Amino acid sequence: MPKISKGGPLASKPYNVSAVLLARNTVILLAIALFYLSLVVADESKPISPGWYQKLIGPGFSTNWFKTEEPMKKYSEQNIKDVSEKGFKNLRLRCRADLYSYNYTATNFTWFLGNLTTVVDHCLKHKVIPIVSWIHHHAEAYATEKDHDAYVAWWTAVAQQLKDKHFNLTFNLFTELGIDDCGKNCNESLRKRIDKYNKWTADVVAAIRGTGGNNGQRILILGSPGKTAKDLENIESTIYSNDPYMLAEWHIYASGPNKKKGGQKYWKGDGTTKGQENVKNAIYEATNFTDKFKLGTYLGAWMPQDNKVGDLNEDEVIRFARFFVSELRKVSISWSLNVLDRYYDTKEKAWLTEKQDIKGRKLNMSRVLDNIREVMP
Repeated sequence: MPKISKGGPLASKPYNVSAVLLARNTVILLAIALFYLSLVVADESKPISPGWYQKLIGPGFSTNWFKTEEPMKKYSEQNIKDVSEKGFKNLRLRCRADLYSYNYTATNFTWFLGNLTTVVDHCLKHKVIPIVSWIHHHAEAYATEKDHDAYVAWWTAVAQQLKDKHFNLTFNLFTELGIDDCGKNCNESLRKRIDKYNKWTADVVAAIRGTGGNNGQRILILGSPGKTAKDLENIESTIYSNDPYMLAEWHIYASGPNKKKGGQKYWKGDGTTKGQENVKNAIYEATNFTDKFKLGTYLGAWMPQDNKVGDLNEDEVIRFARFFVSELRKVSISWSLNVLDRYYDTKEKAWLTEKQDIKGRKLNMSRVLDNIREVMP
């Protein structure tokens, strides 16, 4: 390109036309990029609809960090990076409230809130959806008025701590309502007393919404009054019918499929004997609930292996996993795999590759995970 000079004081300093055009175009493109970036930032500050959030959750893992008294002992920000780089989109942060007794102003609870905030921030930084969920087996089983008040106090403290966090953060009000703590004497449990379940849920929703910040329009995930999707219809519809920012959680196969004939989790071989039908029936309960009550769902915990007696061999585990994930994908139900520690060493910051002894059964869970990733959304 020839150099061109103009008259005047700059005539002695010729310039390159191509360079000028390139600079001008660069400025224009930069302006356009900044404009669209501003739109993205603006969008990120807006509430997320349940329909979009249901897809945003994607596939992920349940975690154990906050089920221990020293959650950060085996934690590193690299854990979150590795999960994200592997293609997983959520981490369900299961939190044991019983570790702090009933005093949610004590020093050790304040310490917990700080650690939880750190992990939530790392999740948000690396585009992983953090799903905070509450566990207190004794409270679930006995469900006294004291337990109710402590439940509301716990969530109020957590919500207050995290109220200004990105809308990608969500609160899952129950992890799983169990009755193991009280054996056969569980007539007052949240599982048995749906009136208690609905009161606890309604009261904690009001408490969380009342903390302000983004919590007024943050997605809240209601827990199943039982475990599976068939129990979702027992949630009092007034809790969610007038609140546009809610989903519901259910789960099945939390300890994996098994070979107990006649059971709802039965699976053998490739599942054609009865297993595939069981999977489809379980998922139908969720989609049918959504069709009837217009509330989307998320699957909070599942395992592909038999974690109780090790009945399924590796090929059966893989066949189950591929079929289950494929069926969930068909109806756009996101999930969290139970549990991250089975596939990844958080302390060593490395994915596990060696075969593991699971209830006497040697399984290559790395191979299982590879097969899950092949068919997941």
